[in-house]
Amino acid sequence: MASYLVSYRIAQAGEAHTVAENFIKPCVKDIIECMFDEKAAKVIDTIPLSNDTISRRIGDLAENVKSTLISRIKSTKFSLQMDESTDVAGLAILMVIVRYPYLDSFHEDLLICKPLPTTTTGTEIFKLLDEFFAENSILWDNCVDVCTDGANAMTGKMCGAIAKIKEKAKGCSSSHCKLHRHVLAMKKCHL
Repeated sequence: MASYLVSYRIAQAGEAHTVAENFIKPCVKDIIECMFDEKAAKVIDTIPLSNDTISRRIGDLAENVKSTLISRIKSTKFSLQMDESTDVAGLAILMVIVRYPYLDSFHEDLLICKPLPTTTTGTEIFKLLDEFFAENSILWDNCVDVCTDGANAMTGKMCGAIAKIKEKAKGCSSSHCKLHRHVLAMKKCHL
């Protein structure tokens, strides 16, 4: 449990996985030895905090978050907000936010953040999303709305991602986010 707690903190801080074994463990040992005794400090050596262990623990934690999110949206109606963006290396990335009711409020979570394999066409965007839904047994019929930035790859009448989604999710509506263009306009104003 201690190893998972340290791994969680390292993931939150975005630190290198080696920080646990090289920095955190020696510090904790020093604290325990000062506050208690050398015998108590030796117990710290039994906590697995190697680079590989931290990496596996973070993977386990991420998988748990993903499975929790997927189990929540499988049983309820949800909406998607999609954006295709380019990272600093020029790689096209699809980001999908899901909004869904849970307990007494609405929640928003990052559902997908994956690179697009070839091009940023509506067909490729839909294919990536459809494969994710199929792998995780998410029903398209639960998707009630899709919001995008208005790019042709998203909104094209025949080959746009929204058109393809509406073929699968019959009752799905679509909306357009004006904030994306507002941000782009503001960037030009501040140059």
